[in-house]
Amino acid sequence: MYFHGKMRCQPICHIVDSPFYGASYTTSEARMVFCHLYRFQRWLRVEAVLAKSQAELGIIPNEAARAISEKADIRSIDLSRVKRGINYTGHSLVPLLDALREILDEDMGNYVHHGATTQDIQDTGLVLELKDYLEIALRDIELIAHNLIDLTERYKGLPITGRTHCQQALPMTLGLKIAGWLDELSRGHERLLACRDRVLVSQLFGGVGTMDALGKKALRLLEVFSNHLGLKPPLCSWHAARDRIADLLCTMGIVAGGLGRIANEIRTLSRSEVGEMEEPFHMGKVGSSTMPHKVNPEMCEQVVVLSRLIKANAGLGLEGLINEHERDYRAVRLEWVSVTDTCLFFSGMLSLMKRILQGIVIHKKRIEANLAEAASFISSEALMFLLAEKIGLSRAHRLVYEASMSARAHGKRPIDILLEKKDMSRLFAKDTLEMALNPGIHTGLSRDIADRVLKMARETIPVPEKVWERRCPILEDNGTCPMTPY
Repeated sequence: MYFHGKMRCQPICHIVDSPFYGASYTTSEARMVFCHLYRFQRWLRVEAVLAKSQAELGIIPNEAARAISEKADIRSIDLSRVKRGINYTGHSLVPLLDALREILDEDMGNYVHHGATTQDIQDTGLVLELKDYLEIALRDIELIAHNLIDLTERYKGLPITGRTHCQQALPMTLGLKIAGWLDELSRGHERLLACRDRVLVSQLFGGVGTMDALGKKALRLLEVFSNHLGLKPPLCSWHAARDRIADLLCTMGIVAGGLGRIANEIRTLSRSEVGEMEEPFHMGKVGSSTMPHKVNPEMCEQVVVLSRLIKANAGLGLEGLINEHERDYRAVRLEWVSVTDTCLFFSGMLSLMKRILQGIVIHKKRIEANLAEAASFISSEALMFLLAEKIGLSRAHRLVYEASMSARAHGKRPIDILLEKKDMSRLFAKDTLEMALNPGIHTGLSRDIADRVLKMARETIPVPEKVWERRCPILEDNGTCPMTPY
């Protein structure tokens, strides 16, 4: 805590929490999911559901379960006591449980956390956190996919210069390029759905996974507990087996890489020398403090930044796979950072991609001009196959290659070099060769392939549903916490 003038200020160190720069790194919706007080509330909910499930099976009294459920509300907890307790004990959950017991009758408090271990509660809370978050992430991916569907449909017949190795290559259509983005994102959506099914499991196995303290009804308790939480019961403890979390982080890294590729392509095609597309612009957006003419692809660059951060965190997920014996908190503490940061960055990236694709500017005249300028070279494949009809493919490749290299060196067109050869002028009329240079007739199956992708995407990507913004139950309507500084 420090003072700025007459204002009492809370130090903010993480970029996602900056009121000035945080919007470029995440969204308020994602921050609410990972609010530290909301995390406490999830742990309390898990404790309440555990008590309810145990009461249903006759393991603890019904009145104890009711009392625990009524009091398991973060707004009833003395957070000052919890903070002091964590600092004193060094334990992440016991002080919260003690604060809950403090507001219960002693007899009822004895049934809090009955037979469970800390990681049971915290791992289940983490999964509930991810359950909430993945609804938001999947919704945004589906919105982006539908943006790409619209763009693919709109531009599936527009010829554009295809490029390989940063060089002009062959004609294609813009719709085919975008269909490639859509196809990759569809696989990312599929991966994330499959990963979600593996991740959304509960944890309730006790100290070393034997369930001994949970009694003879332990396996039935696991089923009831899981059903109440909307999770699947795992076959055995995963306290030390963190493959599910690593799977999620790696999957998000793959999806982030694909979206980063889209943003990077838009950025590249917005170069002054290319100018075929660009991210949305509005008057007042400033590119440079010293060069007033600059219009920089800031949003696309930020998507790439976030993609790299997300992929870097995937490595932390893999680090968490190596644990000792039946419990090891090193992986869990890594996840508190890596999972939270990854999800926050992922939402920031998805938000930016939605804005980019909803407002993307396609410069058709520049596309056409670039295509016309490159036509004599990028139609080389069609020209080669035309020549091959009379002189064979091997010789045709050699002649077009030599003509292209000579044309590059002397500022001419390849067909002009070819027509200087007497045998070529005898075999082919100039008009015939000129017709072969029309890139618009050499886009191949671009439209058909784009339609194949569109059909798949429309069948597999659902129309995104509204996901209500998560709110930390302790926050005021203006988003501030009345209990700061915690």
